[in-house]
Amino acid sequence: MDRKKDPKMSAETRRLADRAAALVSSAVILLTLLVSSVFPGSVLTNAVRTLEPASAEFIIPSATEKPDRSVFIRIADVDGDVSPENVIKLINISGISDPVELSGDEPTVLIYHTHDTEAYRQTEDSTYVPTGDFRTDDNGKNVYAVGEELKRILREDYGIIAVHASEKHEKPRLAEAYSRSLETMLRYKELYPTIEMFIDIHRDGVEGEGYKNDFVTVDGRECARMMFVVGTGSSGKSSQNAPEPSTEAELMTPDFESNYALAAELTNMLRSYDADFMRNIRVKAGKYNQQVSSACLLVEVGHNGNTLEQAKNSMIYLAKAIAAVCGK
Repeated sequence: MDRKKDPKMSAETRRLADRAAALVSSAVILLTLLVSSVFPGSVLTNAVRTLEPASAEFIIPSATEKPDRSVFIRIADVDGDVSPENVIKLINISGISDPVELSGDEPTVLIYHTHDTEAYRQTEDSTYVPTGDFRTDDNGKNVYAVGEELKRILREDYGIIAVHASEKHEKPRLAEAYSRSLETMLRYKELYPTIEMFIDIHRDGVEGEGYKNDFVTVDGRECARMMFVVGTGSSGKSSQNAPEPSTEAELMTPDFESNYALAAELTNMLRSYDADFMRNIRVKAGKYNQQVSSACLLVEVGHNGNTLEQAKNSMIYLAKAIAAVCGK
């Protein structure tokens, strides 16, 4: 019997049934993760694939399929170095506990770029002087232009007061970019205490020519597909290649459950516009400066196979989703 489609089952009964299924699933996945740490990879199977709880769907692939033993939960891909305890917490997240308030006449959103020179595939209508592979210092042609479009739409169409940081963070050493963007976040937070949401806009990277057609068409517009990245902070570092944390702000732990819940709500909303709009949320062990707020988003807007126009078109719908989820 499909519990979700049974008209005789009350909403409260369905909620309790889903909760029970999630708890059983949590126990199974924890045991599976513990077994995987004791026995060789050859004994891992897709046994948990047989469990299909109403509120959680997950798979632990065999070692031959994915050597890092990543875990897949609902709409998320969880890196293999994320702790089992945090996997359990992710499974049991059911929604945003505290709504994000973005109304008012003061800034409530900060848009910024840890990797500020990331750029897109050049076209006849969009060329730039490269400063690296698919990178440029030209803010009119890199991810800064995407952030500027998001700021404009949030302000003009939804009355959400967003500010856009133009600070550069990559130089002199890329591995230290998150330390510098953290300083930017804290500086803006002090300047505008009303900021609730922090959005770090990136561009993902792919290899080969086959990704030129990796976009969705929404309302007749070609849009770059997107993905949220959520950091649990269990590695203790800002990102995989970042130096060890040294400041008090760097040592803080992210509220990854709240950040994940927000990313999940936005992912579902964007998929309602087009089922393929969003890639699965990527959950990683780094912090990505998401300890600054319980509403921190890192979004990969397309990749180097996309065009700048496709990336900017996606901001129409990201802004729409933010306004819908945050009640604007």
